[in-house]
Amino acid sequence: MSKLAIITGTSKGIGYALADLMLTQGYNVLGISRTNKIVNENFIFSCVDLSNSEELMNLQLPNISKYSDVILVNNAGDIGEIMPLGKKNKNKIALEYVLNLTAPTVLCSNFIDLTQKNSSKNTIVNISSGAGYRPISSWSTYCASKSAINMLTDCINDESLNIKAFAISPGIVNTEMQEKIRKANANDFPLKENFINYFKDGELEDPKTIAKKILYVIQNQDKMENLKLSLRDIEI
Repeated sequence: MSKLAIITGTSKGIGYALADLMLTQGYNVLGISRTNKIVNENFIFSCVDLSNSEELMNLQLPNISKYSDVILVNNAGDIGEIMPLGKKNKNKIALEYVLNLTAPTVLCSNFIDLTQKNSSKNTIVNISSGAGYRPISSWSTYCASKSAINMLTDCINDESLNIKAFAISPGIVNTEMQEKIRKANANDFPLKENFINYFKDGELEDPKTIAKKILYVIQNQDKMENLKLSLRDIEI
């Protein structure tokens, strides 16, 4: 069975770990990111800055007709400026929404359009966050965009009979985003010390573990009671 995974943000973190894992499991992988370090005959790299609206709109997904199992993983995202909304740079606010919300929405739309007449098994995985379910001070654009991702996923499932869409919250993962959070200005981010302690206490998940859990969800869709999942609840 020929399988294709389209994954954004494959240069590092969860995206890199997931692409690397899926290649070992027989998937062809299209990685969409600004940089790349994966070398594999079944890996295709598409150099795109998803926070750039022009590059996003010019991005073309591949012909998927030859694949029997096709997955889109909207993983790319950024915490943005960690500060109260009134202090944030207005241009950066726009870029944060393009990357965290506009890009996955556009990619979902393109993916749905491509798969409407395709008899393959079609899956969308939108990487969400616990921040999409509750407000966190100084994370306004991130919280808002992840909350919107959850609703987008619900709408896709309501509209698309031949696609199953998941919104997956990975939890606290040992990535560069966590480093950025720990370096935030404490005056702007009152929860900074909490995240420093998560790191000190070894509470951050390894991206490889998260990748394994995401792949488990993809490969065991019929076992999933909910389409909005926290990977903390998944044991493998």
